[in-house]
Amino acid sequence: MSEAQEYTGVLTEFIYRKERFSIFRFRSANGSFTALGEVYNINKGDKIFIRGTWETHPVYKKQFRVKAWEKIVPTSRENVIEALSCGLIKGVGPVMAERIVDKLGVNALEIILENPEPLKEVKGLSPKKAAEVAQMVAQTYDALRVVAKLVGWEITQKTAFRIYKKFGRSALEYIQANPYCLTNVEQIGFIKADEIARKIGIDKNSPYRIKAGILFVLNEALWDNGHTYLPLGELIRKCMELLNKDDACVSEQDITESVNEMDSVIVQEHRVSLKWVVHYEKSLAQNIKRLNRKISDINPAPVIQCYEAKEKIKLTDDQKQAVVMALNHGLSVLTGGPGVGKTATIKAIITVYKTINPGHIIKLAAPTGRAARRITEVSGKEATTLHKLLEVNREGRPSFNKHNPLSCDLLVADEMSMADLILAKNLFEAIKTGTRVLLVGDIDQLPSVGPGNILRDILSCNNIPRVTLNKVFRQAAKSQIIANAHRINKGQQLMIDTSKTDFFFFEREEPGDIIKCILHCISKLEYDVADIQVLSPLKKGPLGTQELNKTIQEAINPKGQAIKYSDRIFRVGDKVIQTKNDYEMGVFNGDIGVVKKIEGSSMFVQFNGDLVKYGYGQLNNLELAYCITIHKSQGSEFKAVIIPLTSSHYIMLARNLLYTAITRAREKVILVGTRKALAIAIRNNTPVMRYTKLKNLL
Repeated sequence: MSEAQEYTGVLTEFIYRKERFSIFRFRSANGSFTALGEVYNINKGDKIFIRGTWETHPVYKKQFRVKAWEKIVPTSRENVIEALSCGLIKGVGPVMAERIVDKLGVNALEIILENPEPLKEVKGLSPKKAAEVAQMVAQTYDALRVVAKLVGWEITQKTAFRIYKKFGRSALEYIQANPYCLTNVEQIGFIKADEIARKIGIDKNSPYRIKAGILFVLNEALWDNGHTYLPLGELIRKCMELLNKDDACVSEQDITESVNEMDSVIVQEHRVSLKWVVHYEKSLAQNIKRLNRKISDINPAPVIQCYEAKEKIKLTDDQKQAVVMALNHGLSVLTGGPGVGKTATIKAIITVYKTINPGHIIKLAAPTGRAARRITEVSGKEATTLHKLLEVNREGRPSFNKHNPLSCDLLVADEMSMADLILAKNLFEAIKTGTRVLLVGDIDQLPSVGPGNILRDILSCNNIPRVTLNKVFRQAAKSQIIANAHRINKGQQLMIDTSKTDFFFFEREEPGDIIKCILHCISKLEYDVADIQVLSPLKKGPLGTQELNKTIQEAINPKGQAIKYSDRIFRVGDKVIQTKNDYEMGVFNGDIGVVKKIEGSSMFVQFNGDLVKYGYGQLNNLELAYCITIHKSQGSEFKAVIIPLTSSHYIMLARNLLYTAITRAREKVILVGTRKALAIAIRNNTPVMRYTKLKNLL
């Protein structure tokens, strides 16, 4: 096999051209010759780079077989300066890069590669330094070439590096052939890839574009709306809206054909899912069925009596039934709203089980650190996050799985309404047959932030044992927070006793007045900022989390040491939230902390007792947390909660949203807004529907 060769030159004429295959005449510095290969979306006179091998053809004699190619787009001065100063060339910053380009021109990289001598004439470069720069350009030429081109496509340096790291020296060739491969790179979505595709000249009805659009719609439905599948008709409609935004270039038939050709999706009964999601739901269903069995027939009544006498309490019949259920079944569910004694029941189950089975291993866990700490405080037994329980590694893979199951005899998993498909699949896969598993949660709360509706789907299966606690205990009933939460669940309007200090409603109409009231409440509440949480239904708008965070930060923490990242400013003392699981750092989506110090481009955030160092690039996963979405607050408890409610939140006003927000408060709830918005939220009992297959699989 002949050795690969590379040439840069001009396509002078087409001998043969059909769809993706061409035979053409090519002129380079080495002379003219015939070349053939999958070269497309280029025209006569275009300057291109080709890589391939020489071969002999019976008609065209010696010709060049193209294996890889790239259309050479003129590079701007700014692109080359940015590439030279991107950090790959030690000691070359923006000023020196500008001097080099001023001296050598926009082809500076190629000139340095061929003849480094002109570098010595650049002001500020000694002969020794010029030689070092030339050597580093030679060593990093491929990366610099990729960065320079990608920056010209309005891609940032950091993203360009990620692309180079993903695809290597062939990055430009991959992108030239199919720019939608960029959607496999972190922080590049379909919209950006589509912009680049237009610049390159990819047809709007290209199969690459259609298939990338299908994946975009399915992933958006999965991660933004929690759907594990979309009906085919709905998928087609959404794809048509996305792909035909500017003009009608893609038909329904094009989309249907592409769906049927894709290996990464599965169509079952006109339901379209990502293949990995189908496998996850099937695995979860199989493991739920495996664990759902009667294990024993223990009568714990005498032990329960001893427990009640020792603790000086009286369990309800439902609570006793829950103890019996948890002791005798492989899988069972305990549900109920606030103040009905779920935690007291968990404590009873643990104590009774331990008495009957001394030496057995009992573990408590919850989806988030905040939820785990809550159950630790009230149960008296150490709980952990489900991630830590499974020992999830840096890549997001659990150490415990079906081949290495958890060593556990009784597992209590609290706040399971928060668990999404990925977490639930990994959990159930790691539980060995014979383990007693008790799932605890409140299905009237919002479903998980991630995909699926796990707890509700499990409860839709009638043969899985469950106990629902309904009786509100006398002590809990004194709380207006708990009383009003149950009223909301029944569709009843709030009852507020103004002589008490745990529940308030301040009627305000205009967004500006609502914001002033929120700031006034924060300033007057006798709590640390970390104990006060503003909860908004939405991210955007004047009363969304983004604007409220900026406003609150400016009001209560306007000065002090700060670091700027993109459009965010973080200051020492700011309350922040992690927005993505980072297994290496040990912080997870939804963890809330406080900025403790800033050193150079690094920031240190305290999450409970742990001080975590963030490098500059990692700040992308942090946001201000003075105000967070109600969804993000799941599993948390705060001393005081402030909730703006306005008709501008109309799309999100629902009973389970308001119920979830109110039940996050331990001591004080403050509603600020309009009675109309409050009435809409209480009246709207239509939970957001999620397309999931788990309930059918069960």
